[in-house]
Amino acid sequence: MPTFTATKRSVPIIVQDNARGFSLVELMVVLFIIGIASTAVVMTVGSPERGVRDEAEQFAARVAALRDNAILQSRTMAVTVRPSGYGFETRNNGNWLALSEPPFSTTDWKSGTTVHMSGARQMRVAFDSTGLPSSAANIAIKHDNVTVTLKLAATGDIRIVR
Repeated sequence: MPTFTATKRSVPIIVQDNARGFSLVELMVVLFIIGIASTAVVMTVGSPERGVRDEAEQFAARVAALRDNAILQSRTMAVTVRPSGYGFETRNNGNWLALSEPPFSTTDWKSGTTVHMSGARQMRVAFDSTGLPSSAANIAIKHDNVTVTLKLAATGDIRIVR
């Protein structure tokens, strides 16, 4: 009958170089790839606020460009905001003439977007040759129950607030 003993082996087990596990560099590369993949997923997932905020930022950028153009050309220019969209005009010989060249062409709001302008149905804000607006304005842009407000200060500053 065989006898078993509880003693240690006298011969050490030799671990081969390829069976030791992952190096720190390999783990860092894997973590980097996971980070890039997760960033790509987060960037492609849209939030409901993003669409209306993009529209408000585009509108604000165009209004700021109009203000700067009024200063550079030393002439009165205006933005007209309606429930359907907005357009840009210049004052020439006492008459308002619509601008048609980009980025000042008439633009419609995206489908489903509503606009509230301090109780008015339509609003025209004119910028003089110094860049000062004819009046301060708050324009609330709403889409998918998310509202973003564009604030036009009496100094001509344009800000977007939530």
